[in-house]
Amino acid sequence: MATFQFGALTSSATTADQVINSFTPLNTTSWKSTYVAGFLTTYSATESNLGTVKLQTGGNDRAEFRIQNTDNDSLPGIIVLPWGDGLTLDGSTVMRWIVTPASATSMRWTAGFFGQG
Repeated sequence: MATFQFGALTSSATTADQVINSFTPLNTTSWKSTYVAGFLTTYSATESNLGTVKLQTGGNDRAEFRIQNTDNDSLPGIIVLPWGDGLTLDGSTVMRWIVTPASATSMRWTAGFFGQG
């Protein structure tokens, strides 16, 4: 059985560590991958830094990326992390994607986790 977990945030401030997606996965699911994406809510052909995203487990930063706006409206900034055979957590570890937007311009952020079990 496939398991999907999705979250989204529309930001309009540069407040640090805004939560895009946060959940505590069951210990019966093998998590296969995660992604995070960001884009301007009103398209702009100007390339720009949207902000910095972080993947956290148990409150600790595990990965950090900068998301970039492109000059093509069909190409949002996106990061995909495959986890091969999968990760199984203990059932009490909180996983989350957080963002610190680079400007107060309205932006949409989405993040998801995909698993099996």
